[in-house]
Amino acid sequence: MITRMRDIMVDIETLGTDSNSVVVSISALVFNLATGELGKEFEIGIDMLEQALHGGIIDNNTVQWWSNQSNKAKEQLVRLDRVSVSEALELFNMWIEDNIATLKDAKLWGNGSGFDNVLIRNLYRRHNVDFVLPYWCDNDVRTLVTLSNIDTRVYKFEGTKHNGIDDCKHQIKYCADAYKALT
Repeated sequence: MITRMRDIMVDIETLGTDSNSVVVSISALVFNLATGELGKEFEIGIDMLEQALHGGIIDNNTVQWWSNQSNKAKEQLVRLDRVSVSEALELFNMWIEDNIATLKDAKLWGNGSGFDNVLIRNLYRRHNVDFVLPYWCDNDVRTLVTLSNIDTRVYKFEGTKHNGIDDCKHQIKYCADAYKALT
């Protein structure tokens, strides 16, 4: 039996950890939580100056943290062309609508109850764009992992860290195992 995918893993790169931080990029991947099967990918770079002019926060400690990362990680931060915020958010909405059959049943997975999903929603609010997913679609990777008692450190990272799609794929591996452990 084929199960339609309704889960979306998101990963964002930012210039801060505040809920209104500037978001450098949004990456997302549709997947099946029960099987770990991967679906369509989404990735977009976002204009940072425009965000700062609309209340987006740039944290000096995070900028310093990025400067101390490997050259490969820093390359990931700047590899995507940047589009206007409203264009990026509308394209993300369209991608979700194209890949999720029933939006009210979608599950948006972010790594941390107060990070990816919160920053994405705040970005939509600050720029007066409606987000297609209702708030009840938000799910937290860390909570799932904690409840399942799996050790994410045993999962070998494949790809490049801070490449949003690679980060999503890594998180999906252990989320699917966590789900299996709980069910």
